[in-house]
Amino acid sequence: MEFLVILLAWALVRTVGVPSGLQRDDWLLAWRLRANAAFANLPAEARLLAVAALPCVLIGLLEWVLAARWASLPLFALELLVLIYSLGRGDFQVQLSRYTACWQRGDLEAAYQEAIGVVGIDAGQPIGNAADLHAQVRRRLLYLAFERWFAVVFWFYFLGPWAALFYRVLQLLNAHSAESDRLLLQRWRAWIEWLPARLLGLAFALTGNFANCIGAWREHLSAWLPIPDLLASYAMHALDGATANAAEDGADFAGRATHELTELIALLSRSFIAWLLLFALLQMLR
Repeated sequence: MEFLVILLAWALVRTVGVPSGLQRDDWLLAWRLRANAAFANLPAEARLLAVAALPCVLIGLLEWVLAARWASLPLFALELLVLIYSLGRGDFQVQLSRYTACWQRGDLEAAYQEAIGVVGIDAGQPIGNAADLHAQVRRRLLYLAFERWFAVVFWFYFLGPWAALFYRVLQLLNAHSAESDRLLLQRWRAWIEWLPARLLGLAFALTGNFANCIGAWREHLSAWLPIPDLLASYAMHALDGATANAAEDGADFAGRATHELTELIALLSRSFIAWLLLFALLQMLR
């Protein structure tokens, strides 16, 4: 059933987008306030784990009840709703189009402002030139695609809706937490992302330049690199190296950089299709 849910969710998001109101996160912020008060006597790590895990435990229990007592249709609906909720926020394609439009007309300042909103580059980090901006956007773009789709779908398929929800809850809490809590959340997230990030790198190799990428994949297999850096290394090897990695010294830099972003999006699309084929194969073997 998980494969069909993933396929339907992908088709719905691609054609009509996320239904209005489905990805509202007010409940999580309200739950965090109540849970922090209720678990105030617990150590920080246990308190934060309870805040993140209890909603997912409830989803797991509801899934178990539906699977045990009713037909599969209510269970299918629950899994579909939880998966779509757990995907990334916002219309990423529209935002990316605005960024590339600014880039192509040579408005670096407007492109920088769009990049802050689109991929969340660090507004406090100075940007020396167009090449620096492009490198940051490329790195963040790959991670956003990973956390919006790939990591969510991976854990949904192998562990179920509660795992996909847990991953999204960690992401949401990380964006609305104090520094001490963010350190814990980022540590947990690094463990959760370790395996799907490396499987995405393998998909990059299979759908890109295999000879170039597989060497980088083997080299970084056991390395604890930040996930954005890891994915950027995989992707650049899969695309025969960065096409716009040099300093800004030519009139065609914007065109080359835009082409590279287009190639990255195509690589991500091919890799997701490769994952779907793998899931279909695993489904037939069950």
